[in-house]
Amino acid sequence: MLHANILSVTANHVTGRALIRYRPNAENPSVVAHLVEFSERARRYRVTREPVVSSRSALSQILKESLPRGRGLAMPIVLSIVGQLVYMLRGLSFVAIVNTARGEGPRFPNALGIVKTGPRLIFMTGLSLFLTAASTWLQHRRRLAWRALAQRTQHNLRSELIEKIESQDMAFFNEYGTGHLLNLVIEDTTRIGEFIEKAGDDIIVKSLTIVIAGTFLILASPVLALLAALPLPFMLLFSRVFGGTTSERYARVGEISNHLSEMLENNFVGIADVKSFTAEAEEVRRLRDCDLVLSESAESAGSMSSTQSAFAGGAFSLGYIVTAGYGGLMVTQHRISVSDYMRVFFWFPLLLEALTNIERIAQHYYRASNAAKQLVEVLETKPTIVSGRLRLPKGKVQGAISFEGITFGYEPSIKVLQDISFEVRPSETVAIVGPTGSGKSTLLRLLMRFFEADSGRIFLDGTDIRELDLVDLRGTVSLVSQDVHLFPGTVRDNLLLGQRGVVEEELLQALRDARADKLLETLPNGLDTSVGERGQRLSGGERQRVAVARALLKLRRGAAILALDEATSHLDNKSEADFKRNLGKASTGKSVIMIAHRLSTVRTADRVLVLHKGQLVEEGNHEQLLARKGLYASLWQLQTGKDSSGDLEVRLIGQ
Repeated sequence: MLHANILSVTANHVTGRALIRYRPNAENPSVVAHLVEFSERARRYRVTREPVVSSRSALSQILKESLPRGRGLAMPIVLSIVGQLVYMLRGLSFVAIVNTARGEGPRFPNALGIVKTGPRLIFMTGLSLFLTAASTWLQHRRRLAWRALAQRTQHNLRSELIEKIESQDMAFFNEYGTGHLLNLVIEDTTRIGEFIEKAGDDIIVKSLTIVIAGTFLILASPVLALLAALPLPFMLLFSRVFGGTTSERYARVGEISNHLSEMLENNFVGIADVKSFTAEAEEVRRLRDCDLVLSESAESAGSMSSTQSAFAGGAFSLGYIVTAGYGGLMVTQHRISVSDYMRVFFWFPLLLEALTNIERIAQHYYRASNAAKQLVEVLETKPTIVSGRLRLPKGKVQGAISFEGITFGYEPSIKVLQDISFEVRPSETVAIVGPTGSGKSTLLRLLMRFFEADSGRIFLDGTDIRELDLVDLRGTVSLVSQDVHLFPGTVRDNLLLGQRGVVEEELLQALRDARADKLLETLPNGLDTSVGERGQRLSGGERQRVAVARALLKLRRGAAILALDEATSHLDNKSEADFKRNLGKASTGKSVIMIAHRLSTVRTADRVLVLHKGQLVEEGNHEQLLARKGLYASLWQLQTGKDSSGDLEVRLIGQ
């Protein structure tokens, strides 16, 4: 039920955000509480793309798909089994030395003709030294084998995860966020690797120890074996009482860790803004507070896990003391021999260690299970934008584009575009202008199917783009976005993004077309100069020139459409004029869609489309639009300070 002052509530099924409309003059203070409540509900009950799986089944699924097969998987298991058997034999050899000194000991030396106590001691000591050396070597080899298995599994998992993330549509990245995805690829896959490396070996070793030690305890003395097993029900009880809470607390640690990663990523990327607003102290406080919550949550999870371990260890210690005391009584009553008593207290510590170490295995399991659940959620997410089957004929795309009745909104209830229809003829240059937020860049995103229109259709050479192969569609459009992004590496690396078999002259020609050829003269290593992270070693204009050159190179190598989204925003007037002249030559025979705020950039376009509040309000060339004295003419007046007749006058744009 809605609060009296809340008019409506809608939630986005992709981002999980809530849009709440309420009366601005509401006097009831409880409306704030209802706003928070609705926001929490929208976040908590966000519609997921795939059904949520349990942590246990998620971990099983991850291991099944990521573990290597064959020798890589079998070798660590074999080394663990053989290594633990040799380790236990080495321990038994110590007991055998003591019993041999007492005149008892094992019988097999007799079959070798070693009868006297002195030679038997020498033989058993030599055997024990050999088993110690073998055990040490096997322990080393098995650790290396498990580490290699963990690393190969991490590699397989990360490769699959990266491939899955790269195949997603843009709405997926809006939903999950960069920081969370980085945490998945780096941190959560590492937790899976740690589980394999540390818990995998322990599971095999401890299971083998429990079976063998338990069997020999029963053979030595069923009564003492029963006493040794008395703590087991208590351990199961402790696990049942504390296990669920421990798992939840470790899951909480994972969530907060993800949130901290997102905060750090956003902070580092926006460090220039942080410093320009002198917000360092505030940001440090926010990050410190988040890290404090993470530390407290990790401490709480560790405390619960330690409590469970302490109770289990205490129960087994109590069992050990009771077994030792009662076993000693049985020796004095001659109900068991001293040798059997010694064997019991060789096997019992091994059994105790194996059982108490189950808690350590459980900790790795909790972490890995929670990580696996998040990984499976991403791995099972399917892109909402599916590639069509029709292939575009290479080199024969004419570049005819048609938008028919396109309506779209990033939020379902807020439409960015309303019933947009227009055409771009082959080899035509069409400019799109309008106030900020009118939907200009969105048109290009829809053309490249970064997002899907809510209604309407887009055609390329008469074919609905939803029927076209995505690689072919995006390969025929060469885009320069308004947010220029260069990748760490050299200028050459960035120019060759997605291109193969490019010769040096093609690179240089693309730079000349973008008026960036003089840039090479100022760079210390020319094309092989590092641009730094996100291209920060270059100026804004230099980054933009490299991005334009990259797009023009793609255009020369077969793309039929050039899409420029504020491609000259960082250039001065002279550089822009030079660029426009070169662009005319480079784009000959190509369709060009040009988005710009500076109307001087679009004066020579064949047609200009004017958007306002998501609607197409005017269309024509520069002179025609000025003559209409509509929105375009008003924008021109604001930028130039004079109307089409030359009179100095500035009018406000009507709504």
